[in-house]
Amino acid sequence: MDELLRRAPRTLLALVAIVLGFGLIIGFNPPRSVCDEQLDVFRESQKLFLNASGTKVSKSIATETFELCKADNGPGGCFDFFHNIRGMVDGLERIPKKCAETVAADEMVKGWIFKTLTLMTQIAWGDSDSAVYVSKKHGWMDAADFRLFCRLKSLANRFYSEDGVQTLRESVLATLPGADKMSREQKWSRSIFSSPCD
Repeated sequence: MDELLRRAPRTLLALVAIVLGFGLIIGFNPPRSVCDEQLDVFRESQKLFLNASGTKVSKSIATETFELCKADNGPGGCFDFFHNIRGMVDGLERIPKKCAETVAADEMVKGWIFKTLTLMTQIAWGDSDSAVYVSKKHGWMDAADFRLFCRLKSLANRFYSEDGVQTLRESVLATLPGADKMSREQKWSRSIFSSPCD
């Protein structure tokens, strides 16, 4: 090997070294796409909401307001969470559709879309037993809240496919209070998922 290196022209060795160095640079720092940049812009715009702000703060605003909404289960308790989720949805809707695969790979985005759809379905369903039929499928949520639900569902379809949304829907419907005593059709007709978004 040493003999081969001594006989090889210095220009060839330099060229091989440059190519290997370039390959290592690309390997450790792959080129970024437009979609990577779009996702970075989204993350930067949402960092105060989605990320904990420092070492003394262990929860993000998203987590704190989500927990408050879940515990309070009323318009006042959910106002801040829904308001901030609308901002997140605005940002996600601005990302081009061609970047769906890049966005779908972000676990934080997926987590908050699915957690919010689950929470809104639970809020709309209520805590009542299956024997009590609630004709108002949206619970206390108003038209603006239902519009938010529809926008989240649309984003979930875009990023995680219709099958992914159906899987989420079926798992959420199965855990609702009294759902175990209902047929699939009864659960569907009573849930917010059966309300048309168009």
